[in-house]
Amino acid sequence: MNFYRRYGLYFAWLFSLIGVIWSLYFSDIRHIEPCFLCWFQRIALFPLAIILGIATYRGDLGIGRYLLPQVIIGLMIAGYQIALQEIPGWYPIEMCGSGPSCSERSYIGLGPITIPMLSALAFALIALLLIGAYAAREKD
Repeated sequence: MNFYRRYGLYFAWLFSLIGVIWSLYFSDIRHIEPCFLCWFQRIALFPLAIILGIATYRGDLGIGRYLLPQVIIGLMIAGYQIALQEIPGWYPIEMCGSGPSCSERSYIGLGPITIPMLSALAFALIALLLIGAYAAREKD
C-alpha cells in the first residue's frame, strides 16, 4: 500500500494527462474526427487531468471517493463502444449522431488496438490507482 500512498495520485494524474494529450493529438494533428461516444469519453476524461493535478499537488488521497464515479462512467462508455465495434450486428441503442459511426474501428498503428480500447485502459488504470490511494489513506 505504500506505493499507492506515495505514487497513486501521481500516476493517475499522469495517465489522465496522457489520455488528454493523445485525444487532442488524434483529433487535431491526425485529423481523426471523434464520434458521439468519443465526445462523452472526453467529457469524462478532460476534467480528471485538472482535478487529479490539483489533488496530486495537495496530496489529497481521498479524492478517489469523488472522482471514482466519473471514472467508472467513462469506463462504461468506452466498454459500450468496444462492444459496438467488436460484436458484429450488435446495436442495442443507436446513439451516434451526424459524425462518424461509433461502431467504426479507428486503428491507430498499434495493431488491433482501437481508440476506445486505449480509453478503457486509461480509465481502468486510473480507477485502480484511485482505489489504491483511497485504501492507503484509510489505513492511516
